[in-house]
Amino acid sequence: MMKLIFSFFTMLVSFAVQANLKTELMFSSATEVSPRSDITLYDIVEAKNLTDELVEELKSITVADGAKTRIEKAELSKLLRPLKARFILPSEIKIMRSQNLVSRMEVERKLKNYLHMTCLNCDVEVQISSIPTNIPSDWVMDYSVDLTKSSVMVPIYSVSQSDKKGWIVAQIKRVQTIPVLNRAVRMGDVIAPEMITLEKRKLTNPRETIMLAKSLEGMQASRFLSAGQALFYSDLKRETVVKRGQMVKVLVGTSAFEVTLQGQVEESGSVGDIVRVKNPDTQKVFGGRVIDRGLVRIE
Repeated sequence: MMKLIFSFFTMLVSFAVQANLKTELMFSSATEVSPRSDITLYDIVEAKNLTDELVEELKSITVADGAKTRIEKAELSKLLRPLKARFILPSEIKIMRSQNLVSRMEVERKLKNYLHMTCLNCDVEVQISSIPTNIPSDWVMDYSVDLTKSSVMVPIYSVSQSDKKGWIVAQIKRVQTIPVLNRAVRMGDVIAPEMITLEKRKLTNPRETIMLAKSLEGMQASRFLSAGQALFYSDLKRETVVKRGQMVKVLVGTSAFEVTLQGQVEESGSVGDIVRVKNPDTQKVFGGRVIDRGLVRIE
């Protein structure tokens, strides 16, 4: 029953997120870019809910050459019309070239766009600490590093000169909607949906913070937890649903032909664990997978 409640709760959250997944493309009235020969939509856009496909489309649409300094709204609207997205446009865009070959503002913009792709319901702030000075303006960033940290180093390299490479040093702050306890929980208590409220919080440790309510299914507190507390993986453990010495129902066979037996578990376990089960009649011990409370299947 609890799994059903959690699934329904998660489904409602999923529907709420999906309802807001419309891609939003925003353009400032003045935008700094690196001094490259061709400027694309991808170089000047600020976006939320981007997809990989849309990124490639934005990269393929050139909006200015190396000399152009202004883009009129009507011109930009025409270029954007084929894209499946919502637009926020100024009357015109002034394009400024950075003095450095790597524009700090462009790096910040692209890094934020990527972070929004990987965290749809995050509010992200990016502050660039340093940029390399030896990279040509045809640079790209490599996002394969761990970007969940608050301080990151992102590889950057030239497309035309592979030996030209360096690092972007950035500070990242995230605010995200996460499950939060609305009451105190004792050690050993099972986390139920009614104990959880979704709130926007600043993430201090994104890698360890539980982001989704679904991740709490079948979990119990490993220590006392206070009301209003965000949840970390170290705060929880999987709920023990069979205990050593307990008599359980044992399923043997397939959906076409299945036999139900009684067995005694020789060790405690959670859903998904393989535990030893003894047949009390024959005293034989066999291994089975825990599939629910008091239920084990022989595979």
